[in-house]
Amino acid sequence: MVKTKSVYDPVATSDGDRLLVARYWPRGISRDRLAITDWLPNLAPSKELLWDWKKQRITWQEYTVRYHEEMREQQAAIKELADRAKRGTITLLCFEREDEPCCHRYLLKELIESER
Repeated sequence: MVKTKSVYDPVATSDGDRLLVARYWPRGISRDRLAITDWLPNLAPSKELLWDWKKQRITWQEYTVRYHEEMREQQAAIKELADRAKRGTITLLCFEREDEPCCHRYLLKELIESER
């Protein structure tokens, strides 16, 4: 099973493996408080893509296309996460609030689930 959460949401035992999929470490949050299993910055958008999105230079549709292009190089890592998700729960963590629909962790979740 693949779940998603914000790094600011409380840790739960139902999270399973907690995977930080952000390019940068969350400021002011210790590794212990975050309680992550792994940090996978290579599954986050590139600095350039993130910058273009944050500066509103591209639409969500353009962001999605570019993110998918970047993730072509990460197929092995995505496949490995799909295998982990078959064996148990993984939770993808990023900075955006859970109710924010425009976050790469949802795109990554779809990529992982399409591998199953």
